[in-house]
Amino acid sequence: MTWHIPAHPDETLRPSTLIAEGLLNPRGVCLRADGSLLLAEAGSGLADQPFSGRISLLQPDPQRPGAYLPGECLAQGFRAMNMQARMLRDEIMGLSDIACGDGHCMVSQTDYISGSKLLDLQYSPPEPVFHSRGNLNALCWHPTRRSWLAVKPDTNQLVEFSDGQDEQVRMQLPELEQGQEAVPVTLVYEPQTDAVLISLFSGELRGDPARQGIDFADKAGQVIRVHPASGRIEVLIDGLQLPTGLAWCPDGNLLVLELCSHLQQPLPPDWNGAVLHGGFTRFSGRLLSCNLDTGQVAVLARGLDTPSNLCQVQDAVVISEGMGLTGRPIPAPDNSVVALSGRLRRVQLA
Repeated sequence: MTWHIPAHPDETLRPSTLIAEGLLNPRGVCLRADGSLLLAEAGSGLADQPFSGRISLLQPDPQRPGAYLPGECLAQGFRAMNMQARMLRDEIMGLSDIACGDGHCMVSQTDYISGSKLLDLQYSPPEPVFHSRGNLNALCWHPTRRSWLAVKPDTNQLVEFSDGQDEQVRMQLPELEQGQEAVPVTLVYEPQTDAVLISLFSGELRGDPARQGIDFADKAGQVIRVHPASGRIEVLIDGLQLPTGLAWCPDGNLLVLELCSHLQQPLPPDWNGAVLHGGFTRFSGRLLSCNLDTGQVAVLARGLDTPSNLCQVQDAVVISEGMGLTGRPIPAPDNSVVALSGRLRRVQLA
């Protein structure tokens, strides 16, 4: 059964706090057994900082429950690529996700110049153990297949990495209803079905040159279930607005991030620093809780600034926010102007 996101879902807003600020396009966050967090930052996107991507470790603050000490840099110098000239939007690519499984912690990296790869954090500095081409985004460990699964938004594929084997394409995702590309963003393993759930961002329609960079169908995003063994696809949720991160809630509900409410003010090739949203309406993202049995949807957090990744942490969830060129002026909800900056937000679930 496919559930549709209602136009005005119930709001049960939960308390939230910022646990890290001043970050450089934070992406994947992974919880370790000792309660610490591993964080991947894609980098600043600034022309004079081409290798600003980094991996950090955040330890819990023993004096403040739910808070974390300043991050300790584990590795740095990873390529950050500003895609504004090509996409006319605030998108910085580089390190994208962190996932743990089978005694390893792996980091996915998109690098169009040297080649994308999965890096193993057991080495210092992290060493590439799998190689790929194109945009290698979110990844997860599949315990039954004993392999790493990842999604590639530029080729609309689910790919698999196994010891001793090259990258294998497990699923070529079909176009969506209006002919736009699927653009898979995040995936999570579903223990009950041995499948993976994938968020589909939904690509540009490319029908109106005057809307280049923001020509997206409204609420065309989906969450699908993919069975890697058979290739079967089921649409679980539709009517989402640019869905990004996925995570499981302790109560069994699926948590879904929506990047923003709508698109506006692309960044043209001759952009000169003017205060623009940059494609994605700033501070309009949401965190949704979706019951896959009943279809009930609740908004747990709103006003998020371009949220991209989720990490479930005990009775809370950590959200990565703040995509784009670090430090550039962006409009805030109160009509003021603020400097774009990455941050981590902790939202209480229980």
